[in-house]
Amino acid sequence: MVITEGAVRVPYGSRNIFKIRMDQYGNERIYCRKLGHWLSFDYCRRENNNLPCRTIIDCWSEKMEIGKFLEENYKKEEISYIFKSSKPKLTSIVELIEQAKKRSGESP
Repeated sequence: MVITEGAVRVPYGSRNIFKIRMDQYGNERIYCRKLGHWLSFDYCRRENNNLPCRTIIDCWSEKMEIGKFLEENYKKEEISYIFKSSKPKLTSIVELIEQAKKRSGESP
């Protein structure tokens, strides 16, 4: 394995390709609009149940080839899970309130 400018040369059939390592950008930092403070790439790639945050493409596309990174380091199923639609926050909050009321014995 030969390391060249932060990428790893990986044998692929009869040719060599460069692969973005998982830890290559680990210490890079950006301002997270979602959480409102500075975070490392290492955090962003583990934020979602040890998978990348769903906004990782928007946040990191100017600093690295994030699409290539995702394709090289995650399975198609994992990528689908990362970007699946989530419930709107208000819907989630209402559901949590209803669950709390049921646990406390109140009617919704």
